[in-house]
Amino acid sequence: MKKMMWLGLPFLLLAGCGSEEADSAGTGEMIEEVMVEFNTEPQADPAEEVLLSVALSQGDEAVEDASEVVYEVWESGDRNNSEMITAEHTKDGIYEAETSFEEEGLYYMQAHTTARGMHVMPKQEITVGNPDPDSIVPDDSDDSQGMDKMDGHSGH
Repeated sequence: MKKMMWLGLPFLLLAGCGSEEADSAGTGEMIEEVMVEFNTEPQADPAEEVLLSVALSQGDEAVEDASEVVYEVWESGDRNNSEMITAEHTKDGIYEAETSFEEEGLYYMQAHTTARGMHVMPKQEITVGNPDPDSIVPDDSDDSQGMDKMDGHSGH
């Protein structure tokens, strides 16, 4: 009988912990995710100024108080040489920066966004000019590579 009691004790403890977590988690409202929507055109011409732009929102509200929005830009297959470009808040939850791409190719921009206690990192492709498909190197970079470059920025 004592063996049965000892076998059941861990389940009782787990059940007790689970109900406490459920009770405490249910006391507040669910925090809505900060959404990042790209406004940047997916096509560009070489040497042309390109406006990197995202709109941040949380629920129906524009996010005007992001801690940081930094664009990481790199050519496909060459993430080790990415460039970090700090965005400025313009209005209505829109954060922008400018850059240019000197050579034809497939590029990526990743918006490292820190707002309201959340970090979101969506990525968009930008095709510059008419690159030869054979010249495009597959991008198998890990998103954590970009986080390593964020160390010099606030909030990281």
